[in-house]
Amino acid sequence: MRLLSKIRGWKKPTAVFRNSGVAILAGGMNASIAYLIEPFLAAKGQSATCIDTNNAPPQHFDRFGFSAVVIVRYLPCQWKKSLRDFRSKGGSVIYFMDDDLMDPAILVGLPTAYAKKIRAQAIWQRKMLEALCTEFWVSSPYLAEKYREWKPEMLTPQPTMATLLSVSATTICYHGTSSHFAEIEWLVPIIAAVQMCKLDTRFEVFGDHAVNKMYRDISGVAILHPMSWPNYLAYSASVQHDIALAPHLPHPFNAGRGPTKFFDFVRMGAVGIYTDIEPYRGFIRNGVDGILLENDPDLWVRTITMLAGDESLRHRMVESARQRALEMVAMRD
Repeated sequence: MRLLSKIRGWKKPTAVFRNSGVAILAGGMNASIAYLIEPFLAAKGQSATCIDTNNAPPQHFDRFGFSAVVIVRYLPCQWKKSLRDFRSKGGSVIYFMDDDLMDPAILVGLPTAYAKKIRAQAIWQRKMLEALCTEFWVSSPYLAEKYREWKPEMLTPQPTMATLLSVSATTICYHGTSSHFAEIEWLVPIIAAVQMCKLDTRFEVFGDHAVNKMYRDISGVAILHPMSWPNYLAYSASVQHDIALAPHLPHPFNAGRGPTKFFDFVRMGAVGIYTDIEPYRGFIRNGVDGILLENDPDLWVRTITMLAGDESLRHRMVESARQRALEMVAMRD
């Protein structure tokens, strides 16, 4: 049962509050939970479990013994009955708001889809929330004053060590264009498997909304919008990656490709992993300035995780690739 959807960075309840803990209902982790709600609860010695309302069903919600529930911004309709039952059994229900979500006047000028969501999941639910909730929390003096009839508690932002620490992660990228949609799709289970290995890796891919839907449930993935060549050249010259992927699936369109990804990877300081076919076969010196692989997903997972855990090997191969590229420049000059 996928009732408790753990969000990265959250811990299992340890402290107790009235012999149980606090459930936070949210459509995924967000900054307000990290900077406002989590520190506020921790200061009171209250444990917290985040439940992702996008994925978790409300059935059997009360079996976990929560003493309080915090609704963050929106409450999906399917949760209403469970929370009414929870409230009738003595549980506390708190509504937290970090934007002005209850005033129809603020919808003017907002994107249509966003305004529709606010209207359906907040404004039209105001009376229900006011009847259901025992407390109201807000994030600013403006909201506290505007909704003073709620007698809200204003939470102030507080950092935690988890929100201040910078993390040194091994970064992996695939910078294929929309013509490589098949490769982008092929990489989904590979990246999912790599990310499950907990090696502090991050993955970057270019794509549109369809690509975002493919990867959004995999932790540590960033989706970037496609760029023009001048913008991509400037971007890739300013970032560093550790591992870069160049899979090529059999397709007539790929037959005419050249090995130019090698130079992109040199610029980013990344070790390249390439499909062992033309144009890379015969150009990449396997194990020296890149790695050639058959299109076996398990093999790609093993190779990526191996490289992610071996910094010295990555450094040697990156340096070999860089020296080779510089020699090519010198020969031309």
